[in-house]
Amino acid sequence: MKRKHINAVSCSGLLLLCAFIASVPIAGASVTELNVPSFVVQGDTFSIYGKAAPNEAVWLDSSFEISLPVSDTDRYSEEFRGINFIAGEKKISARAENIKNMQMLVSPFTATCNGETVKVTTWAGIPVMEAPLKIVNGVVTLSFSFPMEKFGLKIDIPPGKKDIKISGDAVDGGTSVNLNFAISIKCIADSNGDFKLDIDTDGVPEGEFLITAGGIERTVQIVLTEPTPASTQRSPAITSTPTPVITPTISTIPMSSSSPEPSSSLKPSAVPTEKSSVSPTPTPTEKSSPSPTRRLIPVFEALLAIAGLFTVAYLVLRLRRK
Repeated sequence: MKRKHINAVSCSGLLLLCAFIASVPIAGASVTELNVPSFVVQGDTFSIYGKAAPNEAVWLDSSFEISLPVSDTDRYSEEFRGINFIAGEKKISARAENIKNMQMLVSPFTATCNGETVKVTTWAGIPVMEAPLKIVNGVVTLSFSFPMEKFGLKIDIPPGKKDIKISGDAVDGGTSVNLNFAISIKCIADSNGDFKLDIDTDGVPEGEFLITAGGIERTVQIVLTEPTPASTQRSPAITSTPTPVITPTISTIPMSSSSPEPSSSLKPSAVPTEKSSVSPTPTPTEKSSPSPTRRLIPVFEALLAIAGLFTVAYLVLRLRRK
């Protein structure tokens, strides 16, 4: 009995110590700058840049939330394929709501919480740790720091892409399970205080991807396809419609009535059929008919005057001869 009690106390103490060690660097990091892209296509890799104190250890947290449906048998399950783990210190955690129990599989470990305790074993069935962990009001958080020391051995998740499966029984009458999954990675700033971390989004579901460092939060949108900037470039092209080209043609149409000469220049640019039929027919015929009549009236009067002079001269000569 004493051995079991001591074993339980030591395991719970180890779990609390791991949680404490993981939380201290996050609180002490003096991050002053954190830069992330606004969106990333699912499966692509993006870089996180930031500024901290020179040679400071910075914990970068990446997390996402997802709502899992509950089956007819009151079960929930989700698998995230290809989550990338890098070498070095890291922490993984999963928080679930509206559940009775929870199991998380991350190669080569399996963590199971039955509502009273949490038990971690390898896939070969070798026990790693066991500690009390109660599910309160349907909520529980499984959190583990790697690498960890156990039985004098260093236990770690090998670097590379791993599949993570989370499943269990939901509460009675539950329709969905809210799940928050997070990975924290430790990186060291250089002598100038600059730090950088590349994040692979394989396995990350579509939606908001929260990045946190030293109390600064940034959100990256995980999208299925890149929103093409061509849609924004088409809008100015549409605004520059040929409307200003149409307006001058309309304004020049009344100018054809003042003089027939500009109407001939407007024929090829606008509508040839309408302008050729309207402009030439009324103006030339009306102007040509009155102009010759005005010129014939003074000529006729001159001829009458000359004829009158001749008759007067003839009569004068005839009177003189008599």
